[in-house]
Amino acid sequence: MENKNLKNSWAMGFTVASVWFGTHVGGGFASGNQVIGYFAQFGPVAALIYPLIAMGFLAIIMHIMLKFARLNGFTNYKDTYTALYPNNFYLIIPFFGRRKIELEFFFEVFYIVIILAAVAAAVAGAGNVLANFLGIEYVGATKVIMNLIIVAILILLCIFGVKVVVAASTVLSILIMISTALVVVAGLIAAKDGDAVRLLQEYNAQAAAYSPQFTGSIFGSAPFRAVLVYAAFQCVSIPPMIAASGEMGTTGTKRACILGWLMNGLALSLSGYMLAKWYPMLQGLKLAEVPGFLTATQIPNQTVLTIIGLKWLLAFFSILLFCAFVSTCVTLIYTMVQRFQGKLFPSVLKSEKLRSVIVAGIAIAICFSISLLGLTTITTKLYGYDGYYSLFVVILPALIWGIPKNKKLEAELKAQGKEI
Repeated sequence: MENKNLKNSWAMGFTVASVWFGTHVGGGFASGNQVIGYFAQFGPVAALIYPLIAMGFLAIIMHIMLKFARLNGFTNYKDTYTALYPNNFYLIIPFFGRRKIELEFFFEVFYIVIILAAVAAAVAGAGNVLANFLGIEYVGATKVIMNLIIVAILILLCIFGVKVVVAASTVLSILIMISTALVVVAGLIAAKDGDAVRLLQEYNAQAAAYSPQFTGSIFGSAPFRAVLVYAAFQCVSIPPMIAASGEMGTTGTKRACILGWLMNGLALSLSGYMLAKWYPMLQGLKLAEVPGFLTATQIPNQTVLTIIGLKWLLAFFSILLFCAFVSTCVTLIYTMVQRFQGKLFPSVLKSEKLRSVIVAGIAIAICFSISLLGLTTITTKLYGYDGYYSLFVVILPALIWGIPKNKKLEAELKAQGKEI
């Protein structure tokens, strides 16, 4: 009885919710880039409300999938999604005829694309942070050089320092959360001081308008699209949540999802509200091509600290953000190596180390090429397209097949007198 209460406790729920929070609040969030791209550009009210809706929607999908995994006794995403999708799906392929398709493959595509995009975004983000810290514009040849420096660091860490990075990742996550909170507080206080307004006047620039919330395109409302897409590509948090929640009961998984919604939603909302206050000024400086602010909205939190003039916090935050981006790269590349090195012609390439080097080299080369698109393009376009794809292969399957299968499984377990 005591063990059951522990598995369903708020404390256990908080522990599991922290896995989701740690996956979400990485370098992309801490930089402020994703926050501006999906929420802050629409104004303070939208930035405060829509993140809570996005994370609430994701929490619902998360709960459906955690419940499905738990009822089936699964502790990994591959088994979970293999069981979720219908197993009698066939396609007629030219020259090959009628072939059975494992639909779990489509989730794998989403997962691999988002991992590659996340590494590319981290390379671009780290390069941008380094350039900003050195007072160099992150454009043209500088972008290539900075990203190559990051790639060189990644290669060294992948060879010699993976264990160190993995061991330090928890502490680094905590420090980046604290520093981001300090940036949000400092940004909200300084937004009233008029530093950016004076800067606009000095360079004869104008504050930019917020992006229009309603367009004539599909869905009509731009923030509504942002809610759907952001929640969809953040489904990348589902696999680690399935692994972390394996021992929990029904009440425990529900509490974990509620706490995860509040933790992620409130962090996103507060960060979005602060950056929404600064967005017209940052975008105005960027559009006016003011020296030193050509990429003002790429790493907006760093730009805000530069304008405020809090040098100690700027240095502290920049170092942590740089380390967070590099840590993300190393851990995700390591994940790719573990996943694919065993499938790289093991009968021909006998050395596991050689196969690992080849997989890591291919992943880094692909991610470096993508990183040259820039952080904003990656987070809004590549993440966005993968988000639309996720709507069809992750979100809809959870709603269409996950809910009825959960009800059926619950009924069967209750009829057998088993604990749910």
